[in-house]
Amino acid sequence: MIRIGKGRFYLYNGFMEFIKNINNQRFFSIFGLVFIGLGWLAFLLALAGIFYSWILGIVLFLGLAFIIYLAILNRKNLKLKWNIFVVILAALGTIIIFSNFTVPTVFSGRDQGSFSNAAISLANNHNLKSSFPAQQEFFKIYGPGTALNFPGFNYDSAGNLVPSFFLGYIVWIAIFFSIFGIKGLIIANGVSFFIFLLSFYFLAINYLKKSRALAAFFLITTSFIFSWFFKFPLSENLALALIWFGLLQFIWFLRKNDKLFLVSFLASFGLLLFVRIEGIAFFIIALIVFYLLGKNKKLTDKKTVLKYTLIFLILMIVFFLISFSVSKSSYVAIAKGFLNSFNLSQNNSGDGNGILSFIKENIYLLQVFALYAILIYFTFGLIGLIYFFKKRKFEILIPLFILSPAFIYLINPSITPDHPWMLRRYVFAAVPISILYTNLFLNHFLKKRFGFYLLFFVLLFSNLIVFFPNLSLRENYTLLSQIEKISQDFKNNDLILIDRGATGDPWAMMSGPMNVLFGKQAVYFFNPSDLEKIDRSKFSNIYLIVPNDNFEFYQKDDFIYKFSSVKDYVIKKESLNIANKKKSNLYEHVPTPPLYQEKYVYGKIYLLK
Repeated sequence: MIRIGKGRFYLYNGFMEFIKNINNQRFFSIFGLVFIGLGWLAFLLALAGIFYSWILGIVLFLGLAFIIYLAILNRKNLKLKWNIFVVILAALGTIIIFSNFTVPTVFSGRDQGSFSNAAISLANNHNLKSSFPAQQEFFKIYGPGTALNFPGFNYDSAGNLVPSFFLGYIVWIAIFFSIFGIKGLIIANGVSFFIFLLSFYFLAINYLKKSRALAAFFLITTSFIFSWFFKFPLSENLALALIWFGLLQFIWFLRKNDKLFLVSFLASFGLLLFVRIEGIAFFIIALIVFYLLGKNKKLTDKKTVLKYTLIFLILMIVFFLISFSVSKSSYVAIAKGFLNSFNLSQNNSGDGNGILSFIKENIYLLQVFALYAILIYFTFGLIGLIYFFKKRKFEILIPLFILSPAFIYLINPSITPDHPWMLRRYVFAAVPISILYTNLFLNHFLKKRFGFYLLFFVLLFSNLIVFFPNLSLRENYTLLSQIEKISQDFKNNDLILIDRGATGDPWAMMSGPMNVLFGKQAVYFFNPSDLEKIDRSKFSNIYLIVPNDNFEFYQKDDFIYKFSSVKDYVIKKESLNIANKKKSNLYEHVPTPPLYQEKYVYGKIYLLK
């Protein structure tokens, strides 16, 4: 007992000694770890089926209280220099501005709706699996696999709905939805973007002077691509924070050999493995870099890295096996989709058409990059890579080496070419690393301040030309309130069959929010023959919502005449109109800026006779 008591005494003393010696770097690491730890806790709770907001709220409160306590306890060590103060204020201001023009996206049909619907379902049901009468009826028709009537979900063998995407980002936004409601979707992205912005600046200042690191920071905050994807619940937003916070901790560990930075790196990249499939490649390359630099004792302790990494890998395997057992079909679907997306053989026809198509696609891709003012960063970033490699400045290239797998998307985006959506492939790695290396190269190439800042303002101006016209665009600004009003016409035990174009946009369907937010038995309906396979006795009434534009589809086999019209509806839709210039001899079309448009959709609500 005496030994145990002494052990506890030494442990307590060690902990108190640790928290009393916190500098700026350690403080930011702990700050990031609090939120990453919250993400890990949410992941565990989701897998265990006990995802409750009160648990997460208490942990978040205690974490923030601990951060404040550390700041007060170490107020003499934590020197808030002018540049850090500017970055924090600018980061908070940027997030507030972006949030003001963000509409929580809960409409099913596209990935962002699938993520938010899965998160809301998790928060409501406290479990990754969900089941309700409408879903059960359509499971009887289609069986295990992709839940076609519920985009973003799969059926497991028992007929439950499970998310069809990696769980990491789903549990992340579910944390904030469960605590803050629908605004939590915006707060979730705000927290991750704040961690990214500070991580990016701290990483830049490892290689640049304060003022030049600030220049890189402001090129990030004014780039269209970040302001645009901040508006949507997409996994790239959390990946931004995890990748760049992890990279920063990686570099700090190499330089300081502090175990806190190693733990922070592993925790960050570990969670990334459950957010983006690219995280696997990033982590493997990071381990290779650790090994190659392990011979230099000034950079890192090889034995410490090995011990911590082995513990980490064992934990990751356990987490993977548990999550795989919960959502096996999701992992299979993700793996198949990833492998199929890189099947280039379909472009290789043997008669030269495949090569010609490949050339046209990449010309189009370069045009999209130019349209959104990011081509120049890819260009300077590539020149910087060649320059530093030739000068054998390998340490400065470590972040780029780790993120190098992301540059395969420059050759094959593996995504539909509609823009600006396709740019999501580049937002979490390729664009920020290119902006960083653009500044690093210019810093080495333009020693005089006048030349550096002249080019900086040129780059900043090119950013703002795209940034300002698109900042205030808010798709589907009033759509959710209109769907809520329509949903009030139905009882919770009514079955509501909804046509894909009921809102005027097949990528923003009303079935998702009507189900997860308003508690209705709403289903995306596309096969009229399914009606005969449904047990109608389970529902008070069966309704069909059809836009006038698609009325003809339901006239086949007199299907629509099984229903009687009970009400007309109208929806005001705010969306982007993506148009391209006509074909030319060199390439098929030229991308043009998206245009904001409003249109009205008219339709009818039918009741089954």
